[in-house]
Amino acid sequence: MSRMTFGEWTADQLHVTEEELDAVNLTPVFDLFISRIEEARRRGATDPLTTITTKRAGGNSRACTKRMLEQLGFSAPQRRAVHRLLAGSPSGWPGLLRLYAVSADLTGGQRQYARRQLQALRTHDRARSRSSAGCVVSASTPYSAATPTTAIDDTCRPDRSRGAPSP
Repeated sequence: MSRMTFGEWTADQLHVTEEELDAVNLTPVFDLFISRIEEARRRGATDPLTTITTKRAGGNSRACTKRMLEQLGFSAPQRRAVHRLLAGSPSGWPGLLRLYAVSADLTGGQRQYARRQLQALRTHDRARSRSSAGCVVSASTPYSAATPTTAIDDTCRPDRSRGAPSP
């Protein structure tokens, strides 16, 4: 039996449609976070998921993730909600990424919490669609899984001309 994609699993666990998840741009955020996690693992992180958290990640990692989410068009409240939804919170919510990684089913309380975060993303989605901030993808430049990291990673690399250490 093949494993569900993150979008399929999330829609099933939260009792929403994949279209509802697409409306809040969750798949590109998932791709972005996975890219950050894989890079942290490549560099030897003990817990690579830490790299996408807002509290435990290092300063450069937080700033880089923030810039990436801004380039996807997320406002400050949306960035907070998407971090809580996917990466977890200090209050004990493990985050959808960790739950998906272990193929866990959400409890009723976890589902309720995750749906509140999803609602926060929807609430701010109208403001985002009216703003001029964020990425615009035209029909001539289709989205691919590589898009978020290809265009964005260069903004998060240390400036070696100033003597920054190489990775």
